[in-house]
Amino acid sequence: MAAPIALPGCPETCGDITIPYPFGTRQGCYRQGFDLTCDETRHPPKLSVGGGDAEVVGISIPDGTVWIRTKMLDTSALQQLNGSWSAGLRPDGPLALSARHNRFVAMGCNLLANLFAHDTFYADRDRIGVCAALCVVRTSLQPGDSSTTSSCSGVGCCQTPVAQGLPSYTIELNDLAQRPTAASPYPVVHGAAFIADEEWFRGQQTALQRNFLHDPRKVVDSTVVPTVLEWSLNMRRDEDLFVEDTSVSQWKRCISLNSVIVEDVEGNVFGQARCNCSSGYEGNPYLPDGCQGRVVAAVVVARADVVLGLVPAARALASVAGAWRRRKVHVVVLSSSFTTSLGAAFLAADGAAARMAS
Repeated sequence: MAAPIALPGCPETCGDITIPYPFGTRQGCYRQGFDLTCDETRHPPKLSVGGGDAEVVGISIPDGTVWIRTKMLDTSALQQLNGSWSAGLRPDGPLALSARHNRFVAMGCNLLANLFAHDTFYADRDRIGVCAALCVVRTSLQPGDSSTTSSCSGVGCCQTPVAQGLPSYTIELNDLAQRPTAASPYPVVHGAAFIADEEWFRGQQTALQRNFLHDPRKVVDSTVVPTVLEWSLNMRRDEDLFVEDTSVSQWKRCISLNSVIVEDVEGNVFGQARCNCSSGYEGNPYLPDGCQGRVVAAVVVARADVVLGLVPAARALASVAGAWRRRKVHVVVLSSSFTTSLGAAFLAADGAAARMAS
């Protein structure tokens, strides 16, 4: 039997997106602050944070992350932009931007980009990120020239870590140059800023810079930026999800058997934690009996040629195991103490791979 994902009677998916508890889309299906909205009038259905516009494209229980889609903030040259980034997150909610997974990025010409904390714990306009994107002579910034667009290090593009993961920020863009004259070699272009998943941006930065130089308005209007959120539980407010267990080193575990408490949440805030299944188990640690062991099927035979005949059967079992979505492959290999006249095929139920040893 597959491990439970959501509370009994609650939707487990919105379109192709799995919704694990503590998240949910109906009253009684989620914990406070973990409510999502599934718009089934859209094709495919759209899952969003609360009632906001930030579309959810993935949720990971082991990583404690939520992937959302966001947009760029932009302004034309010679203007100042004061905008905000919030994705509809509540100031006192369990979700916040992930500082460890994202970068603050600005693209443009002679542009200074500031990221300010927009949080009650900080003083007004507390700057927590800043970078500058400068210009060079136009002939050095032709579309297709990878010499200046292969990195985002201050020429036409800049990036900086997000110092603190918060629910919202204020973004300010300022023009560093004077109004260009007719003889000025510096072009008048748009400036844009966004917060993006670091891995995604690393793979897209060359194309983004090249296209932004050629047609900044098109890039701003058409680019969907993936951004990563993190969540945590309050061990006092959510105490019903934690139980005492003297058999574990922390003397506490999450509500599911074979689960552990992860306290190294972003910011190391005292009293905040997440849950994971123990090593060798998988599922949802926020549900009773949510963490279940991986099932391993093993067949031992006397001849290697028979082992080869088992591969189609192993693949058939793998198709059943495919119900476990997004799982890593785990392969068990026989000890070298087995004699060479024996062979074995092992298949982990959460992967579609088999390995033979003889």
